Amino acid sequence: MKQLAKRVLVLHSSNDMYGASRIVLQVIDILIKAKYEVHVILPYKGVLNKIITDKGASCSIYNLGVFRKIYLNLNGLYNRFLKIKNAKNHISNYIDKHHIDLLYTSTSVIISGGLAAKKSGIPSISHIHEIPTVNKSYEIFIALFVRYFSKKVIVVSNSVAKHWQPYLKKKQLLKVYNGIVFPLTEVSEYTKRKIGQDITVTSIGRLIPGKGHKYFIEAAKELLKLNNQYQFLIVGDTFPGYESYEEELKTLVIENDLHEKIHFLGYRADIEAILAKSDLLFHSSITPDSLPTVLFEAIKMKVPLAATELAGAVEILDNGNCGLLLPLNNAKKVAELINDYIKDENLKISNIEKAIEYTNLHFSPTQFEKNILDIFKITLTSK
Repeated sequence: MKQLAKRVLVLHSSNDMYGASRIVLQVIDILIKAKYEVHVILPYKGVLNKIITDKGASCSIYNLGVFRKIYLNLNGLYNRFLKIKNAKNHISNYIDKHHIDLLYTSTSVIISGGLAAKKSGIPSISHIHEIPTVNKSYEIFIALFVRYFSKKVIVVSNSVAKHWQPYLKKKQLLKVYNGIVFPLTEVSEYTKRKIGQDITVTSIGRLIPGKGHKYFIEAAKELLKLNNQYQFLIVGDTFPGYESYEEELKTLVIENDLHEKIHFLGYRADIEAILAKSDLLFHSSITPDSLPTVLFEAIKMKVPLAATELAGAVEILDNGNCGLLLPLNNAKKVAELINDYIKDENLKISNIEKAIEYTNLHFSPTQFEKNILDIFKITLTSK
């Protein structure tokens, strides 16, 4: 009898240390610990290369033809067709050469992997972190592709499951909450982070339209009308092709004479240091965000949380029991709510304590590891 296959090829759509990448690293750790032989292909060079090889996995670079909404035009579609075709052949050859038994694709924007797995006759798992919005045709295409080219589909939250389930087979979709690997301890005492100094409100995330940075800036403008001691940090860079959006944000800040109060820090690896200087993390997404990892990082640092009342943020904040949930399309109301929240020390202490307890209960790394390994074993044995 053939021994259970142990060779897994991992595909990931970026090379950074944002949320989805952190989860990929966690999955790689789990697989290596379970004695799988792990191979990884990334679309370009970056910070993950050395981290992955240091873990003991093989890591190579190839343009995977990542299919983002920015390519939804004639030239973009032609470009992606060629890149995806080349990537499919490369991945299929890699699978055959290295005797890969299972393909694991992180995020829904890599089409080439599913095509290659089908060509090579191996099962494929898709791990979906996003909720596509704006373009319905794009959403349907990606969903149907995932349906027909994935044996199992892992989603990271109830909101993601609700979005994707109508497109998928009944037993194909599996919800697995991310496992938060940092230790969370009880808050013994809450002390104000900076007495007599500016009140720092921070945004951390990719500079893309759905993350709501314009809304963050609008709310900042309204907050400064209530109290000129506020200052704002915007942390993060953008995807290739979205550079004009970043410039648009910076222009908006200058045009509103906010450049002395709102600071763009770019991509930063020292997130803990930034959060340590923050009085509030404001996650201002204007489109559904599946399970924003940055909220967990703020919980770890015991930073009070505020987020728009959408998707995964609602789950993490337990419907407002663990932080402040804010409305969309009303920057003035957001400013009023944040300003009141900043003043309420007792409520912030209570929310932080509840956030730590809730995260430890529902986002267990032990349960995440078990769920991931169970799915891999089931997928391999039923191929």
